[in-house]
Amino acid sequence: MRLGYKKLSLSPYFFWGLVWLVAVIWSLRVAGVFQGDLVNEGGWSLVAAFLVAVVSPDLSSEFLLLTFDAMLKTLAYAVCGTFFCVVIGLVGGVLSSEVWWQSLGKSYNSAWLVVRAILAIPRAIHELIWGLFFVNIFGLDPLVAVLAIAIPFGAITAKVFSEILDETPREALFALLNSGVPPGSAFFYTLIPQAFPNLLSYSFYRFECSIRSATVLGIIGAGGLGYQIYLSLQSLRYQQVWTLIFALLLLSGCTDFWSGWLRQQLQ
Repeated sequence: MRLGYKKLSLSPYFFWGLVWLVAVIWSLRVAGVFQGDLVNEGGWSLVAAFLVAVVSPDLSSEFLLLTFDAMLKTLAYAVCGTFFCVVIGLVGGVLSSEVWWQSLGKSYNSAWLVVRAILAIPRAIHELIWGLFFVNIFGLDPLVAVLAIAIPFGAITAKVFSEILDETPREALFALLNSGVPPGSAFFYTLIPQAFPNLLSYSFYRFECSIRSATVLGIIGAGGLGYQIYLSLQSLRYQQVWTLIFALLLLSGCTDFWSGWLRQQLQ
């Protein structure tokens, strides 16, 4: 009597889940998480002092004026960076969308891939690296923060905008094209109005990201909330740190509220 053996087969989900688990464990090991001296026990007193300071932020008039000035500077960097980011994103998003080149004709079918490949270069470099690069060129100039936000965020926005445009219904666009309407007019009269709510929503999200990035860029000398947080942390003035953090939360919260209100008004 012959015994039959079933061939052992692994589910693709189980296999890739196992690969992911091994990759996570390996990454934790390389990062030093399993080392005995990972946590500095002597720093717990500073953590406690930082948490206690949350109930007593520095509300002196002099420091509040300094915080307000830093808020305005961070907001200015974020507004300028977001403006140029959206301009780059809109132009790059149209040029890197498949539907735009399809509206021009079949001979342009591969052009959108070339544009996407070009935009992948600035997108791959973090804004902090861009900031350090521009500091070496322009010095401690406000232009550093604006360019460091606009260039990488513009490339990211272009990618997202192109995907939004490609996912927008195209029936009205091709109806106008078949009627003899020029591609540019047909595109901006049909596709852009349909995609506008999503484009606007992502622009406001990118504005929130710009506020946080402008804060981080302040650490390298651009000024604003990030620079003040860095100075207060160096001198262990946690009450001032919490005042600055609350100011940053206020900026982000107002941006989110404004975004939601504007979308409701447009609907």
